[in-house]
Amino acid sequence: MTRYFKWLTESNRPKHIIVGFLIGLAFGITGAFVAATTAEVKDWLWSGQKGGIFGWVKGNGFDWLDFAATMIGGAIGFGIQCIF
Repeated sequence: MTRYFKWLTESNRPKHIIVGFLIGLAFGITGAFVAATTAEVKDWLWSGQKGGIFGWVKGNGFDWLDFAATMIGGAIGFGIQCIF
């Protein structure tokens, strides 16, 4: 089971989950999507290799796992927002 969730502890993904949660709680799932996308596009533009489509080139700055971590936090925050 831990091998499936190991990617969550790599890099700064716990921070992505927390920030996604707060944005999802405050602004909804659309806000979390926009925040996740713009953060990863920023990484792609500033530190990624040019060429290819986002994360399909090794070493490219767009990290789909960071995007997914932000969206997981955003979905949890949005779910709590909907309940209350």
